[in-house]
Amino acid sequence: MTDLPQEDEPLDPKVEAIRRKMVRLLAVSGGIMMIGLMTVLAAIVYRVNRADPDEAAAAAASVNAPLPPQSAIALPAGSEILHTAFEGNRIMLTVREASGSRTILIYEANGGLLSRIDLR
Repeated sequence: MTDLPQEDEPLDPKVEAIRRKMVRLLAVSGGIMMIGLMTVLAAIVYRVNRADPDEAAAAAASVNAPLPPQSAIALPAGSEILHTAFEGNRIMLTVREASGSRTILIYEANGGLLSRIDLR
């Protein structure tokens, strides 16, 4: 016939005490691992969402500087603006000049020059 599963007989009290200690150790170790994992994930989220230091420095500098109502950018005579792009508080201009093309990165709040790249 078929073998029916039989109930296990109770463990010896000493063995039962050791089993309980092992279960408790497993629970504590699992808890510590979960806390460590949560800490690492929190650090990753913090790093990803942290403000860019360059933008923070530019923003801090602009708070102290008076904002002009209007800014002017001097371009050489005969130059032509090919492309403009805005990202956050920066403006990028691509300009065609007689000597070649140039990309200019400007801080929007005060019209300050951040970068100039000559394309030849």
